[in-house]
Amino acid sequence: APSGTHARTHVHAHTHTRQDFANEHGVSTLPHITVFDKCKAKGHYKGYHSPSALLQFARKLQGKAVEVIHEQKDLETFAGAHNVSVLGFFARNSGAEEEEEEFHEAAETFRYVHNVHFAFVTAPALLSAYGSKGFKWFAKSPSVVVIRNFDEGDRDMDTLLATELSDTSLQQWISKRTIRVVDEITGSNFAYYETLRLPMLLLFLDKSHDNKKVQDDFKAVAKRYVGQISFAYIDGKAHAARRIALGLVDDILPGLAFNTMSGALYPFPSHQKLDQPSIKEHVDGFLTGRLQPTQASSSEQEVMAAQAEAARLGAKGLVEISRKTFNHICMDDSKDVLVLFYSASAQVTKDFWPYWRKTVERFGQLEITSLKLGQYDVYRNQLPETVEIESMPALVMFPAKDKTVPYKRFHGKAKVRPIMLWAQEVASLAFDFPNDTPHLDDEQRKAYHVQIVERDERVGKDRAEAKAQRLAKIREEEAEATGKDEL
Repeated sequence: APSGTHARTHVHAHTHTRQDFANEHGVSTLPHITVFDKCKAKGHYKGYHSPSALLQFARKLQGKAVEVIHEQKDLETFAGAHNVSVLGFFARNSGAEEEEEEFHEAAETFRYVHNVHFAFVTAPALLSAYGSKGFKWFAKSPSVVVIRNFDEGDRDMDTLLATELSDTSLQQWISKRTIRVVDEITGSNFAYYETLRLPMLLLFLDKSHDNKKVQDDFKAVAKRYVGQISFAYIDGKAHAARRIALGLVDDILPGLAFNTMSGALYPFPSHQKLDQPSIKEHVDGFLTGRLQPTQASSSEQEVMAAQAEAARLGAKGLVEISRKTFNHICMDDSKDVLVLFYSASAQVTKDFWPYWRKTVERFGQLEITSLKLGQYDVYRNQLPETVEIESMPALVMFPAKDKTVPYKRFHGKAKVRPIMLWAQEVASLAFDFPNDTPHLDDEQRKAYHVQIVERDERVGKDRAEAKAQRLAKIREEEAEATGKDEL
């Protein structure tokens, strides 16, 4: 450890062998970091899970939870030195003891976040210099100022008169202002965003394209709603499963959707232009309640209509599954259940339909009763929480004896025979096919064998002709060589 600091030892524990220890210290998610001092747990790390963030955190632990500032140069340095600088401006003998105590309590809480630093200012000269008659960082004491310095030359600031805080705690107010106005969601920061407990508006992008215009519009809107909504962007191709789960079922990028704590879906209509006015309208509609969530589950009438239409088109016996009936049908441990997740409006679904219809038809004709076949329209139904889909249509098997995630998904050639053979392979309840061409009925199989015979005969004839031509050429070459030798 550096001179003048306390040495710290870094230890890791495997929760599968030390589950009792993990439970004792409140470990509910992984990875998880807890700070111990003299064998006593002092706090849980709440920052980003990246090497640079952890290094910042280790350095931060060497200092005090709150720095006291007396000089203007120190205040300016502190304000710009951190990703998030929180300044408490409190006049002496102002009667704001409770607000001051809450400020220090918040600082102790944020001690375990890597990039949020606190400072306390009581010097009259500084209160005057940065108050309403100076730089106007705040109107009057006691005030809390949050300064964000994530990007060079792009400083954001929020100010709160501490005595006017009523509907939330100071810690929560600060917490919602400790992130970039717009940030990219990654594996290292997603957990931190979840701790904010804010609805998140996600912009899904194709990162191989130029997205500057839509990102600029997105950020312009985001600046209006700091502390109300988290704004972030994400790779729409790498995170296709998340995109579909949030209701963006059309394969169109960029796309926009809310990630809410309730799980309700608020996708931005893919046919509308995505610009600053439309993004703002979408956000305003969400906050005011004018924007209604998309349907969580098909109605019983819609289910019956879709099932009847499938039967009319030749897929008799196919079960239409809704969000409401998913568990009842797919988690039935007496049946293997093969489900097609599709979007009724997507062209790829329409292209795949003839193969799916034939698959359903053949399983029915073969009277394989242990396997139930269903389909789930993600356009009309919110995707089940346990199902992740990266592209559509998607075939997923829910075996009778294994209803646990990850579910088995078909990745082969989208034709009837490969689908049927795969279903036979992954099903829990064994069944047999009468032959190696289960996708063909008796008449088709006879025609198939006739084609095979004709093909073999044709190939045999072609090979015989080619062989005869090769022999004739060899004899011709030999005769020419013999004639030259005689000369």
